[in-house]
Amino acid sequence: MNKHSEAIETSLSSQPLAGPLRGPGSPAKRLCPRIDPDRVAVRLWRCVTLASVSLVAMFASASTLRADWPLVRGDAAATGAVVAPLPQPLDILWTYEAAESGFEATASIVEGVVYVGDVDGTFHAVKLADGSPLWTRKFEETGFVAGSAVVEGRIYCVDYNGVVRCLKIENGETIWEFNTDTSLYAAPNVYEGVVLLAADSGQLFALDAATGKKKWEPFTIDQPLRCWPTVVAERVLIAGCDGKLHLVDVNSGKDVESIDIGGPADGMPAVVGDRVFFCTAGGVFHGMTIKPLASLWEFGHRAQGEEIHAAAATPNAIVLGTHDKRMVALKPATGEVIWSTPLRSRAESSPVVAGDLVLFGTVRGRLQALEMAGGKEVWNTEVGGRFTASPALTDGRMVIGNEDGTLYCVGGK
Repeated sequence: MNKHSEAIETSLSSQPLAGPLRGPGSPAKRLCPRIDPDRVAVRLWRCVTLASVSLVAMFASASTLRADWPLVRGDAAATGAVVAPLPQPLDILWTYEAAESGFEATASIVEGVVYVGDVDGTFHAVKLADGSPLWTRKFEETGFVAGSAVVEGRIYCVDYNGVVRCLKIENGETIWEFNTDTSLYAAPNVYEGVVLLAADSGQLFALDAATGKKKWEPFTIDQPLRCWPTVVAERVLIAGCDGKLHLVDVNSGKDVESIDIGGPADGMPAVVGDRVFFCTAGGVFHGMTIKPLASLWEFGHRAQGEEIHAAAATPNAIVLGTHDKRMVALKPATGEVIWSTPLRSRAESSPVVAGDLVLFGTVRGRLQALEMAGGKEVWNTEVGGRFTASPALTDGRMVIGNEDGTLYCVGGK
């Protein structure tokens, strides 16, 4: 064991957390090949304190200052964080029920409206202010398990039968649809007029957002693509079941570069600066540089080989939920553990960051908020159901749905 790993093991000797698997210059370790297409997701969070004026300035030009949450992780780079805090004390402000259905998809929030599909094929538009319905649209013999994208007055959603739809935000009326003839497990990303979709056929589709027509022939691998396509600087970062992280030109679909990551992946690569963070099957979380694609460190469970479901990152910290019921913060540069907070149950819901809080739901129906600085719990409530969708943030509120079919809006009393 190197000194870096030894220090982490010593500081967490009473905990079953494995710590970094590999750092710069140390040998790579085996990754577990198991994969769960419906549950794995990678998340990133930002550690902002009241004194962090320089950090806020660093992000002032980025999408972390946005008021809306148009994409499943907030922006095209999958940061999953906003600077604006949630007012405290926290409480549930309203609930909305999907009749005899459930929510597995993460909501999008734009201009005071929450957009989300349920598992039985109904798409919902709900007022953020009070949870009252604006409209619903039922699609027969299908369902929505992935989040949508709401961009420039249009909703882009995918169902589990592989159909991509563009809907009007006013009433859910169909503008166009495109059948991929395969399964879709990941939400769409929309970047400069292009809708990007990862498909189980191993194809990365690029559709014109206005017409639904192909922008270029799909980038293709010989294994499924179940990873959300993150976009930064004209490049798509996407990890596949072929055990590689691919860098694809967003304008042509050409494979610019790829790197072996030791096992399949279907999470969300999140980009902060020139680094990307993501998880592979088997519970191994990676920190890499983008130019060039190169490994910085790995973190995960050496013996258990379990998947890491939740994660969210910033220049100062990365927070992720582990299968041994912990929320963990890591240093982005090294993968060192900053703090580790035990949970009562797993957080398959991806955490998000709002100001000085990290928020998430658990598989046993608990909503929680932790301090980013030290991982201390500041709020929780038991509501029942199972949370596998991730929270969405906007205007000092968090919205999240559970598999029992209830949307919850959390904010200051």
